[in-house]
Amino acid sequence: MPYRHAHWYLLAIFPLAALAFWPGYLSTIGTAPLQMHAHGITATLWLALLVAQSWLIHSGHNALHRTLGAASLALFPLFLAGGSMIFLGMAQRFADPPSPFYTLYAPGLAWIDMISVAAFAWCYYSALRIRRTVQLHARYMLATVIFLLPPILGRLAPILPPLSINGPTDFWKLGIGFQLGNAVTAAIAFSLALGSGRHGHPFFVAGAATVLGGVLFQFVGPMTAWRHLLVEFALLPPLPLALAAGIAGVGIAAAGWIAGRAPHLPEVAAA
Repeated sequence: MPYRHAHWYLLAIFPLAALAFWPGYLSTIGTAPLQMHAHGITATLWLALLVAQSWLIHSGHNALHRTLGAASLALFPLFLAGGSMIFLGMAQRFADPPSPFYTLYAPGLAWIDMISVAAFAWCYYSALRIRRTVQLHARYMLATVIFLLPPILGRLAPILPPLSINGPTDFWKLGIGFQLGNAVTAAIAFSLALGSGRHGHPFFVAGAATVLGGVLFQFVGPMTAWRHLLVEFALLPPLPLALAAGIAGVGIAAAGWIAGRAPHLPEVAAA
């Protein structure tokens, strides 16, 4: 199995996430909206699952590794449902902004959310479909973590003195911080892709999706037509949207699982 010490790197994300989300979520967790709880809980569980999976397979606990892998089939739809709630919450806060932050950045961040969730789903489907090919399966699963990094790194960027925020007049710096987080994430993904040789495709997909999200954030987010459409999205009913996302997650997971039942033929042999 590749990345014998991956679980240690994944564990390091927890304190970074706690620091990043302390001001906007953890410090006010008692009054935070439901959609933030849904996304926070499912993202935390997903990261914890990958930590456990990495440790189990490298410690010889193969049977338990497979059991938790099956549990991911239930967690994945919940993660998609939570992701849809984050998008809806972003749209609602843009339509009725509690802070100038959302007026400035909600339309762009909504694009990053959509691209990240879509690429996350593709990587998970691919990991299931090709689960008999260990090198690619492990990398596709680890690639799902890449999409958790931009919101963490973007919120940590103001720690850097040039990007520090002292009030609403400094909010323009946050855009630089978000793009810096995207750039660092893409660099990590592409570095992992290059280091993986012919098995680098999963990380290349993650890096390309991160770059695409940054481009849409920068150039499509400010467009008037998109901002008007986002106001319309804010009117969507939460429960049906979450249910639809969850059902889509069940379909994606089932499709990947079924496609991976047959032994995967190497590309050369298949050709």
